[in-house]
Amino acid sequence: MTITHHISKISPKLVLIVNTIFLALLSSCSRVDHKQSALDPKGLVSQNQYDIFMLSVWITIFLFCAVGGCLLYVLWKYRAKSKEEAMEVPEQMHGNSKVETTLILVSAVILVILAVPTLQGVVLMNRVPDPNDTATLEKLKLDKSQIEDAITVNVTGKRFFWVFEYPQYGIVTANELVFPASKAVRVNLRTEDVIHSFWLPKLAGKMDLMPGQENFLWFIADEDKIRKGIDPDGNPYNVDAKVAMPSVFNGEMRETIFTKQAFTDEFEAVGGLFYGQCAEYCGNSHAYMSFRALAQTDEDFDKWVLKFRNAQNPNLQPSAYMSESKYSKGDIVTFSDSTIGENVTREYRAVKVANKGQTPSTQPKSWEKVHSDDYEKGKILFGTQGCAQCHAINKTGLGAKGPNLTLFGLRTSLAAGWMRNDEESLDKWLRNSNEVKFGNLMWNGEGVDDRHPLRQLEDDDEKVSQLVTYLLGLK
Repeated sequence: MTITHHISKISPKLVLIVNTIFLALLSSCSRVDHKQSALDPKGLVSQNQYDIFMLSVWITIFLFCAVGGCLLYVLWKYRAKSKEEAMEVPEQMHGNSKVETTLILVSAVILVILAVPTLQGVVLMNRVPDPNDTATLEKLKLDKSQIEDAITVNVTGKRFFWVFEYPQYGIVTANELVFPASKAVRVNLRTEDVIHSFWLPKLAGKMDLMPGQENFLWFIADEDKIRKGIDPDGNPYNVDAKVAMPSVFNGEMRETIFTKQAFTDEFEAVGGLFYGQCAEYCGNSHAYMSFRALAQTDEDFDKWVLKFRNAQNPNLQPSAYMSESKYSKGDIVTFSDSTIGENVTREYRAVKVANKGQTPSTQPKSWEKVHSDDYEKGKILFGTQGCAQCHAINKTGLGAKGPNLTLFGLRTSLAAGWMRNDEESLDKWLRNSNEVKFGNLMWNGEGVDDRHPLRQLEDDDEKVSQLVTYLLGLK
């Protein structure tokens, strides 16, 4: 009898089972530190959730082995060994009270073993520790300053983007949550329309945003884990804090990510980059409603906050040139420039002391243009194309329909984390955002139809280029 004949006798079902087991074992060897993996915790709360999950996994494995082992033992021991034995009616019985009582008690113990840490985890997730509770802080390995200096972020879910408000600092941004790695972050969650779900798996877990209700979660990053990396061969290594958490305020984070990582890569470019997602179906573009959380050192976070506060402070915006004033080197004013449009003003910076009456037009050597002509034309277009009706720039704009675009040029992503924030992607987004993110309200919102100026941009290369220059120049 040939080997081929033996192989032909193998059951197709057996082959399927073997292949399934093989693929399962193979997949278990893959890395778990993907962009949005709950199996790669980088914070206190997420680590607690991971520990509870693994406890339940081991309990499940134990129960599977115990019950499965007993079943296999019974099937083997009490199998019919002959045709005569198979015809016999076995002795009837009605259970064993000792065995049943033991199983009930064991089940109760297992439930308690799982329930206690689960309840502790629920309490931990829903309440920031008391900074004066020394025992709890020691148990969680936290310093008092990490809790006392906690920051608060009010998160609002909208179709289909995220609003991040920092009430302590009076600033508002969108789709990118910047936070200090050494401090606790309180997150207040609400929605302005339908149910959303805030999911930041590596730091904070998941919590729903319910209409008419404010929910809450908090997290604190583990800086040691953020500074650990894994090379292409899967070997761990440590990096400097500045390497793991490049500065956001000066664009280093954006440049580092763009240099190290393709947008579709499965793993983070740097340790301080975290990916979040709306985890509750909320409409056509639900799958495209992402966000990013960017960890920073205390120093870099303070610099980012200062830059944002200055940008959104109306008292710090450049004022119109005053002929009776004397300007020092570095002062910025607004002054008319007929070359880019009638009755249009632009920003000028003094390159040296400008005495009274030395205007940018009469004393051009004393002044320089802050931005390019395309930037200024893009700024004009932003107002005339209807963009300013929905987007706020250099102001908080909490009631705005669309994402806040202050310092937009520093961000790593656009379209709520769905695209890389570069010239090519922004050009594509402005021409036809509906092709990128179907159902988005920028293209399908109230009052937006084929006559709207936004929908006329698709074939207007010049206007799109100027808008791209302006938006990416917001730094």
